[in-house]
Amino acid sequence: MTSFKKKLNEEIGETPRFTKGLKERIVHQAAQQQYKQISKWQYPAIIVGIMVTLLFLIASGPWQQTEYVQHASIVELAQNEEIQQLSIAQNWYEDSFKAGRTGWVIGQQEYAKGTETKLFKNMLQKAVVRQKSEEYYLINNLWIEFSNGQVVKLQMFKSDDKFAFLDLKTNKFYEVNDGEAISAFTDFNFKKLDFNFLVFLVWIGFIWLGAWVAERAVRWKFHIPKEPKYVSDNHKKVVYLNKFINVIVLCIFNLKSWIIFIAADFVLILVILLPNLAIEYYFGRHEKRHYVALTTTTYTSIIFIAFLIWIQ
Repeated sequence: MTSFKKKLNEEIGETPRFTKGLKERIVHQAAQQQYKQISKWQYPAIIVGIMVTLLFLIASGPWQQTEYVQHASIVELAQNEEIQQLSIAQNWYEDSFKAGRTGWVIGQQEYAKGTETKLFKNMLQKAVVRQKSEEYYLINNLWIEFSNGQVVKLQMFKSDDKFAFLDLKTNKFYEVNDGEAISAFTDFNFKKLDFNFLVFLVWIGFIWLGAWVAERAVRWKFHIPKEPKYVSDNHKKVVYLNKFINVIVLCIFNLKSWIIFIAADFVLILVILLPNLAIEYYFGRHEKRHYVALTTTTYTSIIFIAFLIWIQ
């Protein structure tokens, strides 16, 4: 032992200062500081980045279908080709078009080659070109695929006892005066559906009750507290930021009319529910709060799929 070491031991003692406990405290404080720095900005930034990316992909997606086949008149097509697919969507606004390929649009009537398409083909064969008249009013959009692969988009108009069609590709207006052909078509397309408002209310109540029971069951099973609602101030800020983004997303979907597309609605559900699940996991996983969010996500997806099956 040198004289310097001996003198140092006399001054501060020989007991080790950097103990194992001190080391653990230093490491713990450093980890806590890193967690605080990350939770202030990084997680919200990740959520915003995901949202922006999804919206960009949606905006650049193929929601508008473009056909490049040489266009024949609808009368010629009806006389020479079979209708492979017919989609009918209710729409009263001439500046929009809501029908589309099978499985793309919510609530449209879809008919494959069969009796219905033959009736409609028969009516198209009786159509003649006319000047558009003010007596007609728009009722439906029609998306038709013929056996040669050509796709036609028509606006369907109605007056008291006649039908008319506007070909959106050629801008030609066709009128059908054949009463027998019109009657045969309307017998299948304009059947009155009985709407039971009481059954509708019961169905809505059943959905709400199912969501309530599912949440209560998960909270009871895993002892998940309902209060406090937020784990921390950062948790509250991120939740409110996510809600604000969701409102913007819903507005964009409505303004762009993406809400009628099934694929877009699936994306909308993911954009709304998955960030909420990620937030609850990040901030509340020690209390298993993300189990509630996972239950909500699963339940909403099942209800949406059931709704699609019901309306198709």
